[in-house]
Amino acid sequence: MKKGLQFTDFKSFLNVVQSITKEDLVKAKQLLKTHGKNIENIEDIFVNNNGELFELLPDGSLVKVNLYIATKAVDKYSYNFNNINPNDLYKYHLYQCSTISTMFHSGRKHRYKINNRDDGTFHYTFTDYQGSLLKTEKNQKLNICKNCLKKFLQKNFVTDEDVLNFQLKHFHSQDNSFFDGIDLSDMEKGEFAKPNVYSEFWNKISTKIKTHRNYTCEKCGYIPKSNYDKRFIHTHHMNGNKRNNKEDNLQVLCIKCHSEVDSFHTRIQQSENYRDYIKRVCH
Repeated sequence: MKKGLQFTDFKSFLNVVQSITKEDLVKAKQLLKTHGKNIENIEDIFVNNNGELFELLPDGSLVKVNLYIATKAVDKYSYNFNNINPNDLYKYHLYQCSTISTMFHSGRKHRYKINNRDDGTFHYTFTDYQGSLLKTEKNQKLNICKNCLKKFLQKNFVTDEDVLNFQLKHFHSQDNSFFDGIDLSDMEKGEFAKPNVYSEFWNKISTKIKTHRNYTCEKCGYIPKSNYDKRFIHTHHMNGNKRNNKEDNLQVLCIKCHSEVDSFHTRIQQSENYRDYIKRVCH
């Protein structure tokens, strides 16, 4: 097995890592407030029990986002850019509504972007029918999807007037709890307590962290040789708090290194995957 890197000045290294994280966080927030972010993987979007859409930032926090098609093809000879009517453009979405589900299942998620602006305007581009860029609007007014509005207003039917009167900032200012239904009243207290409740979306968060870190053990350098061997890569909560999913609290480890973190984690050595790892990788 490969030996891990040896650091003579871990504090300096940690400061560098933390500064990169902060810089990435600023960039991520700026992107969501301006151009919007392309959807590279549907797993990048988190959906809570109420169907609201969230983006995971580099610091592990979750923010509400809007989903929208950012490009419209028009007739370059007849379209009036001086009088753009939002009714003629694609709608934006706040929830995983039937429209979004249909579009994603039909393989058209690449047409969408996400942002978290709350003023109802979006970074938008117009092209001709051959795909050539005609115009870019940094603050294009769009209308909300009526299916999303029905859910927000808790109505079976909404009117055009409801659409016009809707203020996106009201949606974003709502108090929300992304992880709900978790009872912490019986959680152990004290210095040696080990929280035993994972966040509801832990599997998605773990997969995203492991993907971003190339499924490489950060202690010994082990890299799986196949997708099947990725089962040997774990995500470890460094401070023991399973609900603290900030990036600097998550460490990607192979199953062996994970089992050696402390005495609490030695139970991993009883698993079939651990025995398989020792047999296939260490011998």
